[in-house]
Amino acid sequence: MGDRAAADRDRGKGAGTMSGGVVTASLLPERGVRRRHEEDTLQRQVMAFLDVALPAEAVAFAVPNGGKRHAREAARMKGLGVKAGVPDLCVVYRGRAAFLELKAKRGVMSPAQKAMQKRLIYAGADVCLCKSVAEVEASLLEAAIPLRARLS
Repeated sequence: MGDRAAADRDRGKGAGTMSGGVVTASLLPERGVRRRHEEDTLQRQVMAFLDVALPAEAVAFAVPNGGKRHAREAARMKGLGVKAGVPDLCVVYRGRAAFLELKAKRGVMSPAQKAMQKRLIYAGADVCLCKSVAEVEASLLEAAIPLRARLS
């Protein structure tokens, strides 16, 4: 064993030892996925599904309305037409729009989202609250949007 290995061993840094209260990650309690990222994960999964499942004459896109902004940036975005409560995704197929509001398992729509949902439905769009990719699939089929691929 070299001089450095011997010195490390003498200071308690050798293999199989823990020095001065250091706790390895495996000993810490497991933390669940942070809630704020659950919807991001769901949206990524939904977009991956839509990229494969939607027919060629359909288009799906995200509406990046959410997130915290500085007051000046929020005012700028409002001036550019950003509206509170617009759903996360839009699917357009043969002249019809279907909006998808994605929420985590325990997520609920805000008052602004509920109000926008009513306005969009009144304007003739389909609006669906979905908490899983399976719910997105069912909602699109109910909205008469055919799918090239299915989950099951």
